[in-house]
Amino acid sequence: MQITASTRTISALTLSLLCIGAAQAAPSITFAGWGGALQDAERKAYLEPAAKALGVTIKEDNMDGLAAVRAQVLSGKPQWDVVELASNDCVLAERQGLTEPLDFSVIDTSGVAKGLYGKNWIASNAYSTVMAWATDTGKAVPKNWKEFFDPNFKGARSLYRQPFTTLELALMADGVAPKNLYPLDVERAFKVLERIKPQVVNWWRSGSDSAQLLRSREVDFLSIWASRVNELKQGGEAVDYTYDQALLDYDCVVVPKDAPNKELAMKLIGQIMSAESQARLVMLIPNPPINSKAYDTGIIPAQMAATLPTAPANIDKVAMFDPVWWVDNQAELQRRFDLFIQN
Repeated sequence: MQITASTRTISALTLSLLCIGAAQAAPSITFAGWGGALQDAERKAYLEPAAKALGVTIKEDNMDGLAAVRAQVLSGKPQWDVVELASNDCVLAERQGLTEPLDFSVIDTSGVAKGLYGKNWIASNAYSTVMAWATDTGKAVPKNWKEFFDPNFKGARSLYRQPFTTLELALMADGVAPKNLYPLDVERAFKVLERIKPQVVNWWRSGSDSAQLLRSREVDFLSIWASRVNELKQGGEAVDYTYDQALLDYDCVVVPKDAPNKELAMKLIGQIMSAESQARLVMLIPNPPINSKAYDTGIIPAQMAATLPTAPANIDKVAMFDPVWWVDNQAELQRRFDLFIQN
């Protein structure tokens, strides 16, 4: 058979159409996260295994919080199917009608504690604020929040430049049990903060800021996210920290209102929340699992589990952040806290 240019053209066109048809037949879904090291880890722990298990293509995008979700939903044509947000924003998005109810017949919550999911959201990975200190100062440093907020412990210290987290730490320092934090006794918390305000040399704004303060020894002790101080410690810095009375917060996942692939989105969240996916994530980045069954998979070594705040050995030592309470109270307390710092 003689192959002419016309034949080659027809063959190429047929092949192209077959490829297009195959591509159209393979469903796709879009996940939007925070980017950076966390999303790199999520790709390996969550998205690639989920794509294989569900037989779908998972596309990725980055976003910068609730405002981005709101803009897509209000446009009437959201492009994202699953989005990861901060805990406060997940609660707020549900209240503002920006997210879809989750299908808990597809998403297994049997290993997830009550309070870590709502009608339209579920916590996906945890992080904690801990007490940390330099071990090479040559002087006594606090090892718990009571000592941290005691002005008799001299030394430069730093706290998060936000009322949430900081007020909780002040109350635990004043003897409030972690399980009894909410509703916060705001007046009591500000009185505790007032005691050490002159010794707070820096109110840090970001995780990188807090790590640099400790690395440079601008401060002797501070509140800090556990992943940040653990990174310093693993890198050989003379620092240490404790999970006792750590404050546990989390990111969570939602499905934007009118997302183009809602059914697949629910299945993807089901994969994200599986014990295996949760265990794989913490092997890549120190964001502990929300699903307690992750500790039964054999993926997380016992030595590592001993350092994680959501592990059975540590969970009773920590306080759980309440995003619902903060959504109700943050606007007022933010103004008061900002004035407190400035004056």
